[in-house]
Amino acid sequence: MRSLVCKIMIVFAVGGYAVHAAAADYQPSTTVLTDDIVYNVNADGSFMLDQTRSIRIETGEGVKNFGQIPQRYSNALQSFDVVEAYTTTRDGKRIDVPPDAILTQQSPESVNAPTFDDGRVKTIVFPGVQVGATITMHTRKIQLKPLFPGQFSITDTFWDNKVFKSATVTVIAPASIKLYTEAIDMQGGLVAADDNGKQKLQWSIKDTQAHQPELGAPSIVDHSPRLTVTTFPNYEAVGQAYVARANQQAAVTPGIQALADEVTEGMTDRRDQASAIYRWVSNNIRYVAIYLGFGGVVPHNAQAVLDARYGDCKDHTTLLEALLAAKGIKSSVVLVNADNRYWLPKVADPLAVFNHAITYIPEFDIYVDSTAGMARFGVLPATEDGKSALVTDNGSGAATLVTLPLRSPATDRVSVQSAVVFDREGTARGSSRIDTVGESDWIARSVFATLPSGMEPAFAERMLTMTGTDGSGRYIHGDLRNLEYNFGYETRFKLPDYAQFPGPGAIRVPQGLNSFTNIATTFELVGPNRRRFPLLFSGRHISETTTINLPEIVTVSSLPKPANIASTFGTYTSSYTASGRIITVTRTLDITMHSPYVEPDQWGELRKMALAIKHDLAAQIVY
Repeated sequence: MRSLVCKIMIVFAVGGYAVHAAAADYQPSTTVLTDDIVYNVNADGSFMLDQTRSIRIETGEGVKNFGQIPQRYSNALQSFDVVEAYTTTRDGKRIDVPPDAILTQQSPESVNAPTFDDGRVKTIVFPGVQVGATITMHTRKIQLKPLFPGQFSITDTFWDNKVFKSATVTVIAPASIKLYTEAIDMQGGLVAADDNGKQKLQWSIKDTQAHQPELGAPSIVDHSPRLTVTTFPNYEAVGQAYVARANQQAAVTPGIQALADEVTEGMTDRRDQASAIYRWVSNNIRYVAIYLGFGGVVPHNAQAVLDARYGDCKDHTTLLEALLAAKGIKSSVVLVNADNRYWLPKVADPLAVFNHAITYIPEFDIYVDSTAGMARFGVLPATEDGKSALVTDNGSGAATLVTLPLRSPATDRVSVQSAVVFDREGTARGSSRIDTVGESDWIARSVFATLPSGMEPAFAERMLTMTGTDGSGRYIHGDLRNLEYNFGYETRFKLPDYAQFPGPGAIRVPQGLNSFTNIATTFELVGPNRRRFPLLFSGRHISETTTINLPEIVTVSSLPKPANIASTFGTYTSSYTASGRIITVTRTLDITMHSPYVEPDQWGELRKMALAIKHDLAAQIVY
């Protein structure tokens, strides 16, 4: 499950810090001296991968991150061996990694789902690692069984947050195999078309420049040198290959038919039936996050998933497909990326970016992700918004590349109604009602679900601290797993000594315990003058209304001026009115996006809008 509380804490705590640092201050934690990758491909798509890397440690962070290196593999599909590994100290002394410092363990996912995953992790623990030392490893991975019979596909990426002095990828394959390739920021191509029945292709990079990461950017993969090689002629062929292996697993058994009938009892509307089945899978099948590739591409059969009550993404889609089919509702698997990668190679490597499976229901033209846990029917997590995805069957039997829907003011909405009462000493006591629609609904549910029992008061105090106020509070909400209705919750908060009465003085509009997705946090990362990389940014509608009741000893001398801000990204309006000692503040934000992110050449326009809104949010009531 995505750790939303941690993400919210990070965003609030660090804001735009990392992107403020000057480029000259950035020092990569390592330098890759050599990275030689050689694939020897067989006619059936299996292959042997030999990789030799030498990495110089540049910082303390590098010591921490590269003192031991884990390598994950599938015990059923692959073998993995460490041919050689050693450390070269700063003074040139070689220290070999002893056999007992190469540890093999179950992957965390396989521990949680031993029936469904055979993942292994082989960890190389290097001796004598310190700044200035170099670690070298020669590993060999053999793909014993190709993920798709008769097909070979690989993508290698050389992350641009570090320097590569030299890196080379070599592919040796039967000359009879047709290979499709795409190289980005790498030089090379075909070396030999037919040498004793073998073809050889090679690409390389040298002396690359390291770029400082930026908060809120898409994956580093999207802008790093990379290479894709595949035997698939197009993505339609990928979809057909997936369906050929997965469809038979979605058989409707008597047990699945009985469950589908029970879940939809009394329902005649087919969309209601589909929604009820989706809710049941979301709430009752534990999600074990095993990505495509490591866990293979063949799901377990639907009855086995139902019996186990857990599964990975492809198991979820298979069970959901079977339950829907039991009611005569067709669905198909959609392959998509579940992290922040947006690049899709022009040549069809199934696992270059696709690492997750969700469901498409053509009858309602709707996408659902039952692994999201607490997303309502038709709501996708933010990491899937606007992504290129492969619908393995669009309803006519053909696979189709699609772009998943973007969030918009119509689909993602937050409404906050707050009432704040001040006493004569300047302490504010308030309450808020927050109603959510769309992804904001999913975020709110997930935040509460992630909090350990009894931690909500401490979390409320921390949220107040991060808004610049001291105080206490609590949250009030109902059943987080009732996905039939939009989610709403209430807050209560107390802000001691928020104002100094009777004045003269000035106060900002108390935010209290606002929504987790509010106007202020929308622009947390919009600070620096420019960006090298895009900023992930999504559409939404947020309305915040606050009534402030002041004590009789206070006289308001002026209110902030209303704001009316228009941009290519949307609009923001605010108003401030007084009736006696009651002040009403309304603020409304609408963001409309045509892409999942803001490009660097659009940064100035977004920043201009953000600064104007921040100025209004900082406006003060003078008394």
